[in-house]
Amino acid sequence: MTEALIDHPYRRAIMDEVHARPVEIVDGPARIRRLIFVMPSEAGAMTRVFENFTAFCAAAGVAVPSDRQHSFDIGSRHITWEFHTEFVTVTWRSALTDKTNFPDGIGIDILADSFLIGAVRIDVTGDDTLPERLLAGFSQASLCLTNIDNGTAQVMTDFVPDADKFIRYEFAGGQLSALRRSILTRRLLEVETYRIMALLGLPLARELSPALRAAEIELGELVESLSDAESLEAVKAALATLHALSVRSGQFSERLGYRFAASHAYGDILRARLAGLRETPTGLGSSLSHGVGNRVDPGLATCSAMEKRLNVLAQKIERATAMLNVRISLDMQVQNSTVLDTIAQTAVSQFRLQRTVEGLSTIAISYYLLGILSYFLAGPLEELHLPKTLTLSAAVPFVLLGVWLMVRYIRNAHFPTKS
Repeated sequence: MTEALIDHPYRRAIMDEVHARPVEIVDGPARIRRLIFVMPSEAGAMTRVFENFTAFCAAAGVAVPSDRQHSFDIGSRHITWEFHTEFVTVTWRSALTDKTNFPDGIGIDILADSFLIGAVRIDVTGDDTLPERLLAGFSQASLCLTNIDNGTAQVMTDFVPDADKFIRYEFAGGQLSALRRSILTRRLLEVETYRIMALLGLPLARELSPALRAAEIELGELVESLSDAESLEAVKAALATLHALSVRSGQFSERLGYRFAASHAYGDILRARLAGLRETPTGLGSSLSHGVGNRVDPGLATCSAMEKRLNVLAQKIERATAMLNVRISLDMQVQNSTVLDTIAQTAVSQFRLQRTVEGLSTIAISYYLLGILSYFLAGPLEELHLPKTLTLSAAVPFVLLGVWLMVRYIRNAHFPTKS
């Protein structure tokens, strides 16, 4: 029966995701460091790094990676590489006495083309609480000292980077089991990781804010000047300006859209990790949730405000473009109506002129035809003793009628729909 069942194409990927990032057991005091690298914004960058990492593992004599998280031991260090959507983390655990922040032999050199965005160090001690002597090594202005896991452990940091730009955490987890200590250590690493990644969109928002402001001002001035655009050329010039603004707005959205969406996603993960710490206050410094919130929430709010401004700008451009298109359509209809009236008047004039020419032609042809008849009938009339003048006068109506019918026939032959 089971042989007849067909697995969903994504079933294996979903099952692998459940076990994609197992918790690394921290079984005692240790110094844990993590480097966070953002991949270059080019196709295949993550694949290339993974291939280079596979080659490194093979050359180092360790197991070749098969998942997005791969751990191995080199010397006294336990190293873990994690591959995310747009960044890679390199984490290693060693003794508390290990002072080397960028050790050789763990594969960091293969990330030379990537960008180091963050570094964190967590000292996991066997103490039940953090000793007061450690306070002197932290900035009191930004100190975070909090109880976690309902008061069974303590964490301290100040988010101030050291000489090697590592953010330092002190974690007293002496009362915790090895598994619980490992879970909380991972959450602390993720708090710092996602705190940094969530703020990655803020510098870009600040960088493009002046250009966006310039576009908003230009659009506002253009909309105000639309009432003075009387000629079709002025309206078309305004439409061309709107098209240029629309292109710029699209470029802003293209640069910011993915980055802002990722920042919000990282912010959601960050809040979930902070909630999982289950903090209680110590009375010294602030909590991690408060300290991180003070640093991350304003940045995410700035990104949200920038998104709203982009959406409003795009909507205003769309409305202004629609108004101008209606204005151009109305102007073109008026012009077309004027052209049609002119054509109609010209046709009427041509028709009247044609009738006049036909009338004059009938008279002229009749005149010349009567002259020919006068010569042609001169002899017979003299033989018959009939008066020439009277005979020609009697022939005039018949000649005029005949010429008029001939002209009418010729005109109907060329223009059969006209009478």
